[in-house]
Amino acid sequence: MSLHQLETGEFQYGSYKIQYVEWDEGEWSGSGYWLRAVVTNRRLLVYPEVEDQRRQSATIPRSEIIKVWNVSLKGRDGIYLRLNDDRCLYMLVDWSQGSKLVRDIEKMLVPPARPRITPRVLAN
Repeated sequence: MSLHQLETGEFQYGSYKIQYVEWDEGEWSGSGYWLRAVVTNRRLLVYPEVEDQRRQSATIPRSEIIKVWNVSLKGRDGIYLRLNDDRCLYMLVDWSQGSKLVRDIEKMLVPPARPRITPRVLAN
């Protein structure tokens, strides 16, 4: 993950090759190049595999993601991502990795476990 540095306490779940698609004139069509999608415990990073200043990367924090589904787009493996601003993103996922990408995003959406009882620190 050379283009993006992880923040303190952040770790990677998985990395996938994706392409954005949109519904156009009755069929799914790819829009743009294949990109790299990296799922961490805090966000979804999408960026070009080859550094290119004309195309910008996207960072989608977990707070913006409502739900993710594994779907078939024109007979190919894909995902449907619903964002909290009512936007929907559709992506093809390379090599039948859609269910793994969905699993990693769902894992990211689950808040970290916190202890029910906070440990006490004794002052001396």
